[in-house]
Formats: sequence, C-alpha cells, structure tokens
Amino acid sequence: MKFGVVTHAVGHHMSFEKTLSTIKQIGFDSILLLTSRNAKPVNPDGTCESPFPNLLESDPNHVRLALGNAGLEIGAVHFSGTIDISNDEGVESTIEALKEYASCTLALGCKYLTHHVPSCGQLHMPTDEKSTEILRLAKCMNTVAETFSDEGLKIGVDIHQSAFVEGLDDCRLLVDSMPQKNAGLLLNIGHLTTVQSYGWLLVDEYPDRIPVVGWKDHSLAKDRPSTMWSVELGCGHSPFKLYVKAFKRHPAERVHLINCENVPDEERIEALRRSLDYMQRLWDEST
Repeated sequence: MKFGVVTHAVGHHMSFEKTLSTIKQIGFDSILLLTSRNAKPVNPDGTCESPFPNLLESDPNHVRLALGNAGLEIGAVHFSGTIDISNDEGVESTIEALKEYASCTLALGCKYLTHHVPSCGQLHMPTDEKSTEILRLAKCMNTVAETFSDEGLKIGVDIHQSAFVEGLDDCRLLVDSMPQKNAGLLLNIGHLTTVQSYGWLLVDEYPDRIPVVGWKDHSLAKDRPSTMWSVELGCGHSPFKLYVKAFKRHPAERVHLINCENVPDEERIEALRRSLDYMQRLWDEST
C-alpha cells in the first residue's frame, strides 16, 4: 500500500519547493496539495514562497514542474475558499467555487478533489438538527460530481469534529442524498476517533463512496491540550487495525494520506517517517 501525506504535515513556514523536497526525503511519493487563494502563484521555475500556493492563478505546467522537480505526484487537491451552506444563495456560490477548483485539479492531471465542511459550533449535534445544511452540502457536491463525471473527477468532503458532517448518521444522510457515485467522503479517521464514531462501519456500508482516506491518530487522553489532538500515528487512540481490515475487505482505488498536526516543528520529519513505517507495517501484517 502506498501512503501519501498532507503538505502541511511538514510545517507551515517553508517554501513550496522546500516543502515538497522534504516530503520526498521522508519517503512519500504523493501529496494532498493544500492551497490558498491569498498566496502567490507558483513561479515558472516551479518555486513559490508560500507552502500553499494560489492554485487558481498558477499555470498548471508550473505546478507540475514543481512536483516533477521533487519527484512527487499529486494524489488529491484540497479546496481553498468558502463553503457556504447557510442558505440557497450560498449553495450556488459554493458550487461555482468548487467547479473552478475541479477544473484546476483536472488540469493538473489529478482526479481527486477534497474540501472542508463548515463548523456547526458544537460536538455531537444530532443529525436531524443539521439536516438542512447537510442536504445543501449534498446538492453542492452532487452538482460538481455530475458536471465532471465524464472526466473522472471524484470529490470527497473532509469529516470533522464539530462540523455539519461529523458522525456516522451525518455521513449516511450526506451520501444517501448524492446520487452521483463519484461524490463521497474523505474518511478522516482522526476526527472520527475524536467523536468516538465507528468509522470503519462506513467502509462496509459505502465502499465505493470513500475516494480519499485520512490516516490520523487522535488522542482521547483526558489531559490532552484540546479536544482535537493529532499525534504521531501509533501513539494515539485511532483503531487503525479495524480500518485496515475494512479496507482490505473492500479493495478499491483510493488516495491514502498520512497527517499528524500537533507535533512540535522540530519533531515533524521523524514523526512522519515513523508514522509512514508504522502504517506500512500495519497494512502488510493485517489479514
């Protein structure tokens, strides 16, 4: 199994080219490309002062050059912008923004687009209390998926604690409301751990609706500094073995990404190297 990495996992203060070369040195071959609408575009020589370049203003050839220089591939692109599901007007603007990013993603030769989901302001909000927002999100995603289905695009929303899509029933309502099979979930194992949801059940229920998997280890220790606390893989409480077994029951083409966020900057590289080794061993040893 090949695991990629989220670009911000190595830090937020390096240039784009340094970020990519560091990721390659650790041992990864692919990335989830994080971007920013407020940053500068990638230069013709494949450089950018920001680790998260402005993809919309970048020439795709310049971005591909940067990846080629580092010996990396883009596993998926992460959307930068506003996801507004507060009203119908917000839905229309969100659809247009996602379509714009989908076009850029495909221009890079990548088929996977991920995006965030807005916060609902609290943990464990019942699904029926946020069903309107979930259905609006489903409309956004399904419309984009339908528009680009012939080009092979797959779009996945990043499950997140305290968000409108947080737990299993939220995910079920969302996926069941999207007829397009190329619209689904970025199964964020860390956040599912934080909210103590049995996310591996979704792999059995929707094996063809999980285009991207986020391998994150979150701590449930009572003395953790914050509710969401992302640590080196193998050091927290995410039940990875259950997820590995579920994915092995349902093999499919997916993008698998490693991330650990709450690690001191000086420890990030070695923590990611150990995390990659841990996941490769766990995958190989699981039956």
